[in-house]
Amino acid sequence: MESLTVDTQPLFCDMTAIPADERKEHLLTAQDVFLAAQEVRELPNGYALRLPNESDMFMAMARFVENERLCCPFFNFGLDVEAHGGPLWLQLTGEGEIKALLLTTLSEHIDPATLKENIRTGGDAHLDAVVAEAAPRLGEVLKKAVPA
Repeated sequence: MESLTVDTQPLFCDMTAIPADERKEHLLTAQDVFLAAQEVRELPNGYALRLPNESDMFMAMARFVENERLCCPFFNFGLDVEAHGGPLWLQLTGEGEIKALLLTTLSEHIDPATLKENIRTGGDAHLDAVVAEAAPRLGEVLKKAVPA
């Protein structure tokens, strides 16, 4: 498979950029955040997830962004809190082929070699297995997107 690029930089998630002792927890936090999405909006350059305004959700969003920005530096992140107890919004956007990367990587139909190319774990077999289990769950959330 030919690698996706943005500004001639290859697009792939480098899990080794996250401290080793935080990688599995990051994947679990990503699942918690994505699976809590009450709505997904497709944006011209990415996606926005509407999340419940619950006590721990904003901190979970922040923890997700804290590590995701390390492994996927090509993303732009937005965290919005609506007034009067309204929902929280997490925006994942970027330039170029960002949406294609998300849809390809988080597909239940992705072959294992492409998944390993798009999400690099440094050869950690256990982390590879966690990624293989988590990616399709996150993709199911994005498939529910409606145009903004």
